[in-house]
Amino acid sequence: MPITEFASLQFRASRSLIEPDILALFQKLSAWQSECSGYPLFFFTNPKVPSEIHLITGWESVEAHEAWIAGERNQELLRVFLPFINILGMVHLDIDFERIPKDAESMTCLKFGEGVEGEAARATTGHFRWAEIGQNLQDGCHEVYIFTQQGSTAGLDIDPTMHIELQRVHL
Repeated sequence: MPITEFASLQFRASRSLIEPDILALFQKLSAWQSECSGYPLFFFTNPKVPSEIHLITGWESVEAHEAWIAGERNQELLRVFLPFINILGMVHLDIDFERIPKDAESMTCLKFGEGVEGEAARATTGHFRWAEIGQNLQDGCHEVYIFTQQGSTAGLDIDPTMHIELQRVHL
């Protein structure tokens, strides 16, 4: 089962994807990383915080992604990207990337504290048309993430610690 990478970046002051040089860098990232992982790389913005950009993709394993991170191409991209972005965070999730709808133009990412996977699963059952639930695979960290179609979380029996509305960006 492929895992899912969820990474969050933030543009530095007054930078954005509308700049041709930055757009070209994201296109290069998409091509190079997809070539390495064998999975498409999807980009999303957060309409409430336009400076944020989120990446969602699949990997065969955490080790495969770690090899990419340490590799020459990724290190080159990091050197070029760092003047334009801050890396807010990245997690590997035990969500089968193949189950995330590839045609989703918008979705919601919810994060819950440790030890609530079953409770989060029960709370979302029937609440959303689709939802993919998984834990952070980092050792000792058991936060639960849910990707679901965009919509209200009103009525859930459990409150997320993070709630991000995501809008797809086509490069």
